[in-house]
Amino acid sequence: MRLLHFSFFFFFSFSLSAQYGSVNPLSARSNGVANASVAFTGINSIFNNQAGLADLENAAILLSGQQTFVNPNSDNFGLGFAIPTSSGTFGIDIHHFINDEINQVILGLAYARKLSPKLSAGIQFEMRSSQFAPYERLMLFSSERKVLLTAEVGFQYKMLKKLLVGLHFSNPAKLEVKEDEFLPRVIRTGGTYFVSKKLLIHAEVEKDFELPFVYKAGLEWELAKELWLRIGLQYKPINFNLGAGYKFRNGLRLDFACYYQDGLDLKGTGALAISGFVPSFGLGFDFKKRNK
Repeated sequence: MRLLHFSFFFFFSFSLSAQYGSVNPLSARSNGVANASVAFTGINSIFNNQAGLADLENAAILLSGQQTFVNPNSDNFGLGFAIPTSSGTFGIDIHHFINDEINQVILGLAYARKLSPKLSAGIQFEMRSSQFAPYERLMLFSSERKVLLTAEVGFQYKMLKKLLVGLHFSNPAKLEVKEDEFLPRVIRTGGTYFVSKKLLIHAEVEKDFELPFVYKAGLEWELAKELWLRIGLQYKPINFNLGAGYKFRNGLRLDFACYYQDGLDLKGTGALAISGFVPSFGLGFDFKKRNK
């Protein structure tokens, strides 16, 4: 039966029609700590480092969204689902990203498991497809689609009792999205230090093979039971992030985050630069096991 479910998810994912381009980070929890999330565990790791799914105790679902780059014509949404089994954790997620120039969908199939009590590994296979708008006719997308198959791989290791470190690599192959434009190849590493059950510190370094290093750090503090406040700071470019989250007794979770984008040139022409807050939200649910 597990094999049947696995096959269904696999062939279903490759039968869908999609679109394609580069995607900004999903998960409002991640955005609240400036996306220093390579050592996240549980359902939030489905958008950040799939190795963290190995610690998932119950089936869970997560919906995340972001109005990207303060552009009313630009949205970024993701839906993820994961279920732990005796053979490891299986997950599926879908992203939809659209702006004035790209209409894209990414569909992924993830698997994670513990290789030892301290070491977890995860992998996600992805189908990416995109439509591009002609430069002279923005938002009128051509019918031509570019479809690529790629993968992500990640690891997490409990180095110390209170320190969990992570490593994640996206798109190992150099794949061309359109002429002279390639899918970003990104490696991220960092960790989470558990100061206490109520205070977590996150740090991460990100390197796109074609861009400078990006440094991120964040903090999560449980102000009251299941009410978390988050702050984060990113360098190159500099962003200051704020967020909050609350988990209800029935398993429902709500998250919100935002950061201030200063003078982003949306068209790359220097003629139009927009500043403002970029909000993101998250809605999740943990399917708790019933006591027999």
